[in-house]
Amino acid sequence: MPSEPSLAEELARERDEVQRLRALLVAKDAELGAVLGRRAELEARAKQLLRGVVRIRAKWLTLTSKLAARLRGTQS
Repeated sequence: MPSEPSLAEELARERDEVQRLRALLVAKDAELGAVLGRRAELEARAKQLLRGVVRIRAKWLTLTSKLAARLRGTQS
């Protein structure tokens, strides 16, 4: 008949498992923090780019309307 593990052995295994899971949780938490930080960087950069696009579009519309007005004036 196989001997059952002693209470001390079982407790030691449980402690090891808790330590392993704790280390895994800490690693995942660090990984999540890095991902969230990268996401924040990308969102900030995307906002900058969108603001640039809006400015360029506004300048383009102004330029084309001025050009159209000038062309209409020379055709009359």
